[in-house]
Amino acid sequence: MNLVESLGLNPGIVADIVLALIIIWKLFSGMRRGAVRMLGGLLELGGGIYAGNLLRKAHAADAARWLAPAVRKLLDAAMNELGLADILENLNSILDISRLPDFLKQGVLEQVRVRVGSGSETALSGAADVIAQRMAGLLLFLLGMVIVTLTLRIIYNGVIDPVISNIRVLDESNRFLGAVMGAAFGILVAGLILALCYRLLPALSQSAESVFSDRSIQDSHIMKHYFRLLPEAFKG
Repeated sequence: MNLVESLGLNPGIVADIVLALIIIWKLFSGMRRGAVRMLGGLLELGGGIYAGNLLRKAHAADAARWLAPAVRKLLDAAMNELGLADILENLNSILDISRLPDFLKQGVLEQVRVRVGSGSETALSGAADVIAQRMAGLLLFLLGMVIVTLTLRIIYNGVIDPVISNIRVLDESNRFLGAVMGAAFGILVAGLILALCYRLLPALSQSAESVFSDRSIQDSHIMKHYFRLLPEAFKG
């Protein structure tokens, strides 16, 4: 039993509190920094997320082909260590003792059953392909997001911010717009953290009372809107 369950707290509401704190924190940060600098941060993160998603969609399949042989070697080593005959029925055991991170192994068996059932590939090849695609998609997304976000930050801070900062803006208007942009920035950051936790921490969604269980999501007030409005961000 985890701490949330032991205290009798609703996991969905706990997630809402964390998300709300992130959004409120960025709102007050925006009020303090003003609209000019918050606009830069919003554009940087938004551009980074868009570029990372674009890179993932365009090249994940190609990158997966490079990663699949290395993943297959790990699975072969795990299979040989167990000495199993029926690979498909014991695939979870093979995955368990492989050196792959847990978040890459969740739900692989179900996807492999579909692939093997269609007669298109063997169990281990299918598992290696599924895991390699997940790994490639995540790595490309993070790579694209970091590179583009840092590039936009350098450009904005070095070229645009010095020019715009010299333009006189009413303090109250600047603070108000900064708060609005800060809230928008917080919504983006909270959603990004939520999506990464959903993908990288599968233990949070394994039990019926966990943070990402269907019941917790439905009982939440903020988290459920991310899952409803951005379903693609929460695919395995």
